[in-house]
Amino acid sequence: MKGQSATKRAEAGTPVKIVLAQDLANRVNEVHEMIARRAYELFAGRGGEHGRDLEDWLQAESDLLQVCRHDLRESAEAVFLHADLPCSFTADQLTVSVEPRHLIVSGETELDVICGGHEPAHTEKRTQRILRMHDLPAVVDPLKVTATLKGETLEIMMPKITAEQQCEKRTRGASSGR
Repeated sequence: MKGQSATKRAEAGTPVKIVLAQDLANRVNEVHEMIARRAYELFAGRGGEHGRDLEDWLQAESDLLQVCRHDLRESAEAVFLHADLPCSFTADQLTVSVEPRHLIVSGETELDVICGGHEPAHTEKRTQRILRMHDLPAVVDPLKVTATLKGETLEIMMPKITAEQQCEKRTRGASSGR
């Protein structure tokens, strides 16, 4: 019985925290600063050779962020993101932010990595990060978004705002003097 309820919970997934965009803005800036520092290290490591700034930036991103396969799809009612996450992230290590036309997914986890080689093996902690930003193909309602982690797959469902709802919003804004 106990095993079945754990299996059903895994199938249902674990909710992922959804925050306001400004709450993730600092995180995005922090990651971009880390990438810029790493890109500069690559530039300096080559003796300050100019002309390879894009290559340095992309290498720095690759060094600091984990790649995750993702699929952004749109139906008549909603926009969906399915992302296969590396490194076995847990729901509490992920944060999602949705604005009407923008999505940000951020995550950070610590992994124990066994290092060896010519020396005796030892364990080191390594930080694994993801940061994905998407412009959405339609206007969505941030208040109705759900984000769920099912195993190593993050599923985000973002209901669209209908044309009717957009008109109502504009009418309310105009009548309140905004």
